[in-house]
Amino acid sequence: MTVNRRTALTGIVATSAAFTLAACAAEAEPVKTTLPSATVDETSAPPATEQLLGKASDVMVGSGMKYKISDALTILVTRPALETFRAFNATCTHAGCIVTGVREDQITCGCHGARFDTDSGEPQSGPARSALGKITIEVRGEDLYALI
Repeated sequence: MTVNRRTALTGIVATSAAFTLAACAAEAEPVKTTLPSATVDETSAPPATEQLLGKASDVMVGSGMKYKISDALTILVTRPALETFRAFNATCTHAGCIVTGVREDQITCGCHGARFDTDSGEPQSGPARSALGKITIEVRGEDLYALI
């Protein structure tokens, strides 16, 4: 039987590959896994930052007021009822415009006509398909605080 160059090279390459794979497998460390915990480590979450927004009386029932926190965050506070305040990220979920405010009991976006519920932030009409991001708000005395 005659062995040509191609057959010899193929055999050498295959043998080298087999030895390389065997060496890698022998040196590999076993993977250690941990089952997920049923509890959450409370120290891993950064604490919420309090931001004083203004007076609660500045937001009239059935209206809303915008507060620019930074270049990246504007908060819209709505007051759907006398004792009810809600806060949302004012960035429209459709195209990233800042919503205009509250008109006809809906949060409106002037860019493409999206409308959202003032109590839940859920889209009511227009091109937006997802709700505005909710922000925790607290009334302390006469002051409104956002926890961000």
